[in-house]
Amino acid sequence: MLQISDLIVTIEENNVLTWVNMTIEQGKNYCLLGKNGSWKSSLAMTVMWHPSYEVTWWSISLDGEDLLEMEPDERAKAWIFLAFQSIPEVKWVKLFEFLRTIYNSRREKKESFVSFKRIILPYLAELWIDKEFLWRDLNVWFSWGERRKIEILQLKLLQPSYIFLDEVDSGLDVDAFRSVAALLKELDSDENSLVIITHYFTILDHIDVDRVFVLQEWEVVKEWGPEIADEIKANGFWS
Repeated sequence: MLQISDLIVTIEENNVLTWVNMTIEQGKNYCLLGKNGSWKSSLAMTVMWHPSYEVTWWSISLDGEDLLEMEPDERAKAWIFLAFQSIPEVKWVKLFEFLRTIYNSRREKKESFVSFKRIILPYLAELWIDKEFLWRDLNVWFSWGERRKIEILQLKLLQPSYIFLDEVDSGLDVDAFRSVAALLKELDSDENSLVIITHYFTILDHIDVDRVFVLQEWEVVKEWGPEIADEIKANGFWS
């Protein structure tokens, strides 16, 4: 269980999240809704310890352990994953070596170049990713849809427990979005939790959620059942 309790977050001493409470249970899916500028992405960045965000009050715990005491790499090794809204390019880091490094970081037995190649090639075939991408710099000159597929490749490879999906429909055309949504739906299982961060609603037509949190004016998060998404879709956010 990932527990967020009375969380206050600042950037340069300005509040961006105030008194946020969320409980994320493994095996259930959640949606975080809010208008543009409601600091939804800030919550995911705080969970993963982006240095710009300072927690000034209370706690985030994972299975009873204080997440705020963990470095970003320790949080990733604790099976938390963030799919970025804007996926960065990383020059001079080959995709193959990046994938092999993150895979080996969680295992005592380290896979060699040859053994990891045997592991990764079936995933590429399953996702229809050209194997030549392995020898290119990470995300450099990749289309937005290709970058999303690379993130899904990481999810399949690592199988994290808590997956934050930050505006994953951003930058995708209709066909690419449908493909990505279908792949994410395949990943959904009792062994993980998806936290969908969005101000659109189309992705909710593809992935079922158990609870919806609404972030409004960065001050509070309110919690409802999934039906609230339909109400907001029809009538808009409250003023």
